[in-house]
Amino acid sequence: MNELDKSPALEAPQPRRDRGDAKPPGPPTGRVGRGTRLFALGVLLLLAAAVALGVGRHYAQHRQVMADARQEANFVPGVRVDLVTQPPGNTVVSLPGTTLAYEQANIYARASGYVVKRYVDIGDHVRAGQLLAEIAAPEVEDQVAQYLNTLQQAQATLRQNEANRALAAITNRRTSILTKAGTASQQQNDNDRYSFLAQQEATAAAQFSAAASQAQLKFTSQQKTYQQVVAPFDGVISQRNIDVGSLITADATSG
Repeated sequence: MNELDKSPALEAPQPRRDRGDAKPPGPPTGRVGRGTRLFALGVLLLLAAAVALGVGRHYAQHRQVMADARQEANFVPGVRVDLVTQPPGNTVVSLPGTTLAYEQANIYARASGYVVKRYVDIGDHVRAGQLLAEIAAPEVEDQVAQYLNTLQQAQATLRQNEANRALAAITNRRTSILTKAGTASQQQNDNDRYSFLAQQEATAAAQFSAAASQAQLKFTSQQKTYQQVVAPFDGVISQRNIDVGSLITADATSG
């Protein structure tokens, strides 16, 4: 049989694929699963290592604390002792200090004037009532003389008013008797009676005037006494702010 007699074989037509329909090859499925498992295993190992490290540090700290507590409980301090003996000779120790008084007072002048004498200085021991300084105030002497004269004048006026009151009393009694006998008028009786009352009031006013003059004289005499500055109690002079010739002002917190 020749080649012409052979019938051609029937072949199914193959579909044609375009280049755009081709799919890229993907990675194998078995390799992807293995990588995921290795990554998860690594993370677990890191977490386990971190937990183990934390537990180890906590346990070490706990052991250190327990060891310190046992050492503190069993600690016995060591004490060095020695025999106390007195060294030969004397030992002098100088230390700084401050001396404070039980009583302390700043003495101020009660009279104005100039210091004429000063009897004490810093460091002097004084007794209560001892004279410390004298102040000269001539105007105080003049005031004492003035008030003394005023007092004497008031006392003389008082004696005069007392004499006039006694005379007015006698005259009033006589006029009252004569008026009752009809030999004196009622007008004269009234004049003598009110004259006696006026003399009584004048005598009372003279008494008050004499008392006021006496009080002024006493006050001025006390100012004269204040010219002598004395110590209020026993002590030591620790400060001096005046000297002979210094001007002193009464009732001032200086000098």
